[in-house]
Order: sequence, then C-alpha cells, then structure tokens
Amino acid sequence: MRAAAAATLRLPVAVLRAPSARVRRRLLVAALLAAVVGAGYLFWFRDSSFVRIERVSVTGLTGTDASGERAALVAAARRMTTLHVDQAALRRALGTTSAVEAIRVTTEFPHGLRIQVVEKAPVAVLAYGNERVAVGSGGVLLPDVEPIPRDLPAIDVGALPSGMRLGAGRASRLVAAAAAAPRALLERVERLSEVPGRGLVAYMTDGPDVILGSAAQLDAKWTAAAAILADETSSGAEYVDVRLPDRPVAGGLDLPPPAPDEQPGAADAPAPVPTPGATNTTTPGSTVSPGTTTTPGTTPTTPVSPATP
Repeated sequence: MRAAAAATLRLPVAVLRAPSARVRRRLLVAALLAAVVGAGYLFWFRDSSFVRIERVSVTGLTGTDASGERAALVAAARRMTTLHVDQAALRRALGTTSAVEAIRVTTEFPHGLRIQVVEKAPVAVLAYGNERVAVGSGGVLLPDVEPIPRDLPAIDVGALPSGMRLGAGRASRLVAAAAAAPRALLERVERLSEVPGRGLVAYMTDGPDVILGSAAQLDAKWTAAAAILADETSSGAEYVDVRLPDRPVAGGLDLPPPAPDEQPGAADAPAPVPTPGATNTTTPGSTVSPGTTTTPGTTPTTPVSPATP
C-alpha cells in the first residue's frame, strides 16, 4: 500500500521533468529548419521563376478601352507570381479614370492567373440639352453605356465634361448623392439638383422631395429618408428633410391640430422646425401647437418621425 502511494506521489514529478538535452537539441534543430524554410519561401521561392505567372485570362471588360485595359492587366500580372499577387498593383495598372469597380483574381498554381473585372454600374445620367452620358460612382463617366437605363436620375449640367472623370463641384456632389442612395429609392428619383437654402435635393417621381443638404453623411441621410418614406404617417408629405439624419422631418402634411388635452407640455414640446427656404408666419390672433411648422398660406404641419417597430 505504501509502495503504491509513493509511486502515485512520484508521478507528477516525472511528468513535469524538463526535457533532456537530446530532446532540446532536436527541438532547436526543428525550429531552425522551420525558420530557414519560411525565410526561403518569403524571400525567394514565392517570387521565383518557379511560380511566375505566364498564363493570364481577363473577363468582364467591355467598351472601347477594353483591349488597352486588358493589355495593361496582363502586363502587370506577368510581373507577379501565383504565390504573390498584388491586386492593388493590378488596379493601378488601369489608371484612375478606369470605369472598373473591382478586380477579383484566382490563381492556378504554378503559372496561371484568372482576372475577373467588375465594371462600375451607372448611378445617374448627366444631361445637357439633348446630350446625355451615364456616370458611375466616383464621378467616372461611362460613355460606353448604351442605351442608358431609363430609371437613372438626371443631373442637368452646363456642358458635358471633356475628360473621363468629374472634377470637384456641384455635379460631383450630386453624383455622390445618387451613388449613396439605396437602389430601390434611386429608381424612384427623377432628377437631382442643388438648391440654395436646401442643398442637395432628390425629386421623386411618386413621392415627396428628399432634402439632403450637404454631401456629408449621405448614407445616414438616405437611411433616414427610407425609414420616413416607409412610414404610413408620412403619406401626403410634400418633402422629407433629412439634413439632420437623426431628426428627419416630413413636411407639408395636412394634419388636424391635436386636441387640447393631447397637446404636449411646454417642457416636452420640440422646437419648431422651419420650412426650408421660407419664414414661418402665423395669422394674428391664431395659436400654433408646439412642435408644428407653418408655411405662409398653408395649414400648420407636424414633423413626422419613423414609427417605432
């Protein structure tokens, strides 16, 4: 009994015993070999001629510049290997004016590479008289897009650009507004314009105008606009103001004033929101409920926020 207990007590000591010198040497040799192999791969083999790209296939390019862009991609790819593909270098080979949205690559070890090009989709159409040209996100012109889709919003310009990309300015801001819009809403936008006092404005074919204001926070503004437009209480609104995306307002609603016992207290009443481009006025002797807005010659309207799910 005592011998068994002694053996049990000695067991942990045997398990925790340090490895022998022979084992340590083997571990050290294995670590050195791993380091040599890793360094050889990183600094030599992955960029060696053994895996140099020799066969390149390119798909997805269209338009008049397709042949030149394909040649640029092939030339850039053949300076790489299947173990070291630089997608940023492939994108730079196309230039900044290219109508390419993204590049996807698939390697075929040891010498093959497939490049799939995703071209920019048009988000709006620049209109100058009877001349029209599609434009993609980032202000890249897409003259090869024919016919131009009918569901794209129009942006009136003083002249069509001579280059392949819009410069900074009004048209560029309007294109950014179109590019940020959800596809379902973009299809309902008839035209985009920049209005003094309102900023960027989207005119809907079957709904209220969407006042976006500046070109900042466009994603958040469109999200707020979508929530307001989806709310049944905004039906009949003349405009949706999302210049402050966390405080969207539906204006121009023909709503009856609240009953006296339903009016909010002074401490809870929101500040009146002025109608863009107009000065709020009231008829002498009349009373406007807290939280309402008025426009000369119209019935006071109440700001509408998305219903809480």
